[in-house]
Amino acid sequence: MKLPIIETERLILRPLEVSDAEHIFNTWASDPRVTKFMTYTTHKSADETKEWLENVVIQNTENKDHKRYEIGFQLKESGKLIGSGGAYYKPEFDRWSIGYNLAYDYWHQGYTSEAMKGLVDTLSEMGIKHFIADHAVDNPNSGKVMEKIGMKFDFMGSYTCFDGRVFEAKYYIMDLE
Repeated sequence: MKLPIIETERLILRPLEVSDAEHIFNTWASDPRVTKFMTYTTHKSADETKEWLENVVIQNTENKDHKRYEIGFQLKESGKLIGSGGAYYKPEFDRWSIGYNLAYDYWHQGYTSEAMKGLVDTLSEMGIKHFIADHAVDNPNSGKVMEKIGMKFDFMGSYTCFDGRVFEAKYYIMDLE
């Protein structure tokens, strides 16, 4: 099933587009404060962001097995895109992993929790009920987002970034049935 456009109190959660590349690069993908704990590395050019978005658009439009969803977080008031997130199926846990990143200027204002609650609620309506998420131990604010949307700490582990960095991580789960 295709993910619908989702509206929350302050946000519109919508598919990302290749035309968003320059804005995403300038707003968060090139900001090391935002990318510090992400699995991807800080983007060096808008072309790198464009390449990522081309893959996202293909995944969103050719998602025949419906195992991955990516969305942008757009402010209702101004129309400005301020972050992105998504969910994908992780067979090793038989759960859907959720993740997110938000432009630095919008941290600590509840946008990420609002967006992820909207996404999880919509996925639940689509029949997806079991979720997992992780965050670097050195990034406890991400854990606060997980707790705000109803996730519970489950176990300690680690994750490896595309460039080989490894972070000790806390894993959270949520079951909605």
